[in-house]
Amino acid sequence: MSTETAAETALPDRYSDVLTLLKEGRKRIAEEKCRALLAETPEDPDALALLASIVVESGRLEEAEQLLGYALKLAPTEPTPWMNLGRLLQQAGRWGDAMDHYHHAATLFPAHAGIAATLGQLYQRANRFTDAEAQYRRALENRPIPAYHMQLGMVLLRQERTDEAVEELQTAIKGNPNLAAAYGNLGNAEQKRGNIEAAAAAYEKAVALNPKDTLSYVSFGMARLKLGAAREAAEIFERALATHGPERRAAAWLPFARAQEFGDMPSGYRAEIGNLVSRATLTPPEGYASLADLNSALAKALKEDPTVTWEPLGKATRKGGQTGLLLDAPREPFIAFEKSLRRAIDAHFDSIKPQPGHPYRGQVPKTYHLDLWGTLLSEGGHQHSHIHVGGWMSGVYYVALPPALGTGEGSHDGWIEFGHPPPEFDAKFEPKTIAYEPREGDALFFPSYLFHRTLPFSGDVQRISLAFDVKPTSWR
Repeated sequence: MSTETAAETALPDRYSDVLTLLKEGRKRIAEEKCRALLAETPEDPDALALLASIVVESGRLEEAEQLLGYALKLAPTEPTPWMNLGRLLQQAGRWGDAMDHYHHAATLFPAHAGIAATLGQLYQRANRFTDAEAQYRRALENRPIPAYHMQLGMVLLRQERTDEAVEELQTAIKGNPNLAAAYGNLGNAEQKRGNIEAAAAAYEKAVALNPKDTLSYVSFGMARLKLGAAREAAEIFERALATHGPERRAAAWLPFARAQEFGDMPSGYRAEIGNLVSRATLTPPEGYASLADLNSALAKALKEDPTVTWEPLGKATRKGGQTGLLLDAPREPFIAFEKSLRRAIDAHFDSIKPQPGHPYRGQVPKTYHLDLWGTLLSEGGHQHSHIHVGGWMSGVYYVALPPALGTGEGSHDGWIEFGHPPPEFDAKFEPKTIAYEPREGDALFFPSYLFHRTLPFSGDVQRISLAFDVKPTSWR
C-alpha cells in the first residue's frame, strides 16, 4: 500500500497537510500530525487508512494491518477499506489470505470492477486461469475499460485461446492506443500464432510508447533472433543488461544469440554454468527425526494435494502433474520444509562474493519471498528447457526418486540438465550442457535465467520434487 492509495480515497480537507508532508518526504512529521488528528476522531476510517499508509513504508506491516482491520470494522459496507486491507496482504506476500479476502469482498460488492479485477489477478497468479477469466469478464461488465480487456487477453493467452486473446488485446489498443502493455502482450499472442514479424512490430511499438518497458524490449530482441537477426538480437540483449540491470531473459538468451551468430557457444559458457549451480543437503527441520521422515511426509502431501494439474497449460511439465503455489496457504509439512530450505538458502547467500555487473552475483538478497510448487513426473515424464522469468534464484529439492535414474555412466535418465535451448528454438550450433544427478534430500540452487530441463526416465515409480523461486525484497 502507498500514500497514493490513501489519497485515492478522497480524504477530507483536514488531512491535506498530512498529504503535503508526505509528498515532501517528511514522513515522521506526517505521522505525528496524522496521529494527532486521529486522536481527535479515533473512529475515522479514512484517518486510520492514512496512518496505515504511512507506517507500512517503515516496514511496520503488523501495525498497518491492525489499523486497516479496525477501519474495515468501522466501515464494513464500504469497498475502500476492503481494498486497502487487500493491498496490504498482497504487499506482505500473504497471497492465500489476499485471495480469501478479495473473494469475500467480491461477494459483498459484486458490481465493483476493481475488486473483481484484483481477484482475477490473484487467480491468474495461482494459475487458476478459468477463475481469473470469470473475474475479468465481471469487471468488464461493470467497467469496460481498456486495461481490463488487456488483462482478459492475457489470461486467454495462458489458456492457449490465442485468437480470442488477440481480439481482446486489439480491443484494448483501440480503446487506448497509448497502452504500451497491450502492445507487449499482443506481441506475445502473435508469437503464439507464429506471426513473428507482427510480434516484433508490436514489441517495437510497446517500447516506443514506454522506453522503460524492459520486458517488451527483450521480447523484441527475441523476435529479431527468431527472424534470423542474431547480431541485432545480441546487441539488444546487451543493451538491456547494461541499461536495466539483471534482466532474466536477456541474460538467458544472450549466449544463444552469440552462438547463433558465430556458430558456436561462447568460450567458457559451460564452465560458467558449473560455477553458478550449487548443491546443498538440507537439515531436518524441527519435528522430523530425519530427512527421510520429512521426505515421506512431503511425498504423501504432494500426492494428495488438490491443486495438482496434469501437464498444466503454459508450463514445461510433460507426462506429469504440477501443484499450485504451496506457500500461498501454508500447511504442514511445507511450513517445516520452508524453514529448512530458508536456512540452506541463507547459508548459500552468505557464500556469494558480490561481483559488480554480474547478472546474478552482482547483488545478494537480504530479504525475499519464496514461491514453492511440487512436480510429480511419471514414466517418460520430463520438463522441456525453460527459465523462471519471475525469479532471481531458482532451485529444486528432491523428495522421492525412482530407482531407474541414470548412473552417469553414459546415462543421465531423470537428471536435470542446464544449457540446452528450448525446443522451439532452431539452434545453428551444438549446445554445451551440464547434467546433475538428483539426490533425495539435496537441493540445487541456480540463477533463474539458466535454461534447464529434466531428462525422461523409465519405470513406474514417480519422480517427485519441489521447485522454488527466490524473489528478493531487499538487498545486502
